[in-house]
Amino acid sequence: MTPSSIDGQGHGRSKSISEAVLVSQAVIDVPPPSLPNESRLGCADSVGTEPSVDLTAAHEALIGEGFRNPANVIKQPTLATLGETPFDSDGDDIEHHRVIATEIVKDPFQFESPEPVLQNAIVLLDPKIPDCNYLVTSARKRGLMVVGVVRGSNREGSASALYPTAEALLEVGMHQVYEPPVGAKFDVVECAANLKTIESQQNLRFLGVVPCREAAVDFSDILGALLGLTVVNDLGLASARRDKGLMKVAVANAGLRVARYARLTAGNGKDVAQAVEELELDYPVVVKTPRGMSTMDVFICDNEEDAVQASSKIVRSIGPDGRKTQYALLEEFIGGEEFAVNLIASPTTPRGVQVTDIWMYHKIQTDGAMVNTYQEMLDPHDRAYASLVRYAEGVARAVGVKYGVAHCEVKAKYDSKSGRWVDPVMIEIAGRLPGGRKSILAEHCVPGWHPFEAMVDAHCGFPVRVPPSFSPTKKAVQCYVPSDRSGVLKSMRGEDFDRLGTHHAHLLLQKVGEPITRATDLNSFAAHVWLVGEDAEEVRRDVMRARDEFRVEVE
Repeated sequence: MTPSSIDGQGHGRSKSISEAVLVSQAVIDVPPPSLPNESRLGCADSVGTEPSVDLTAAHEALIGEGFRNPANVIKQPTLATLGETPFDSDGDDIEHHRVIATEIVKDPFQFESPEPVLQNAIVLLDPKIPDCNYLVTSARKRGLMVVGVVRGSNREGSASALYPTAEALLEVGMHQVYEPPVGAKFDVVECAANLKTIESQQNLRFLGVVPCREAAVDFSDILGALLGLTVVNDLGLASARRDKGLMKVAVANAGLRVARYARLTAGNGKDVAQAVEELELDYPVVVKTPRGMSTMDVFICDNEEDAVQASSKIVRSIGPDGRKTQYALLEEFIGGEEFAVNLIASPTTPRGVQVTDIWMYHKIQTDGAMVNTYQEMLDPHDRAYASLVRYAEGVARAVGVKYGVAHCEVKAKYDSKSGRWVDPVMIEIAGRLPGGRKSILAEHCVPGWHPFEAMVDAHCGFPVRVPPSFSPTKKAVQCYVPSDRSGVLKSMRGEDFDRLGTHHAHLLLQKVGEPITRATDLNSFAAHVWLVGEDAEEVRRDVMRARDEFRVEVE
């Protein structure tokens, strides 16, 4: 609990604290990629005056008491910091969990004017590494404190790139991390109440909430609204930005083409035949979960038996996002090639919503799924993709994307007569960064484009800077390296991907001694490899080498 008064003036915060740390954005130094201290966050040293109280002691009180019994940490919502406070560091891997508590006011009947805002802040919802590194750096350039919110606590697990622990997030520069009790279902209302308490106690002002993964898309706008923010996407369409059935309704209502579909609710799949007949579909058809991600629980069904089996697997099961799925979607199979169209949305951009980069997916159909081989970056200004640009921008507006970034997946057919891709149809859209480090590669290949800074600016209501052209000057490809067999991984050969001339980065997803399966969805590949080069043909040759020269032995 916080003390009733620091200077005896009634309210529980000393004015000398605010006077010591409140500085203009212009004098806040941009820190290097390490945990900032008081001076980097705007303490008195920044303006040449000395504080009249010890900042560390004052802010320690404002955060709340620490848990003395470690067993109690997992039972409560807590605020984790690397040091004793968000403003200092006591060690490289010390992690402190603090109580989130309402402060005690000496005289609750005496009105006190609130203290001036000490620090602007931004919330990263469900952050993951490496995107978190870029977002933290972008926020620091704007003098923002970064507060992470981890929806599903990973305190007991190991740190990983996709589901990092609070300590891992603190180590990459995040100032503090909110964690719910272990095993508890995330409650967005409780989270908002705790963040408002933190905001009050630390004299913060939250400017925006950034979703860092697909499962956080709908929560982020609701959390922003509960925090009193106006820079949020259309709340009436929040479900349409996540549920693929409602998504199609919103897009169709905007006059844009969508695939014919039906909701299947029978647990045994008996409604498949009727749905196919009423939609006048021919096989193959697509059966998928309505709130999926990373191509998980998406099935290409060549006959009724396959469709019944897929529907039975999805209905009333736990979906990839951890929620119970009440129905499956049956859709017509759209021919053509698949593309990812990425966008930035802000009232400060010329059209409100603008395409920044396009990626073409190269897939093969195997094991009842469309499996990625590689994805290549294209030029969004090429007239061949003009219909995709217009369509994706319309889809983003239809589902209420007004702030931040969006990732729209569409299918289109190539018209050899006109030399253009035509008749685009939405697969899905998500109000988040694209996966597979596409934003990192876009920043590397498009001069003057900084997608992470643009995302922070858009969610905070700042003007978004865009380059005069989004044409890439280099060829970028994400290569998916599969395992062709299942079992316990005994050894790998060809995993030294840095031998490739256009190698940019790679990530091994499998370890020796652990189970491995034939690749179907994005999480079941053995490795992801990112390639960048001036020569497009050299990049494509390295794609083939990365895939063909990789071998595994299983037992």
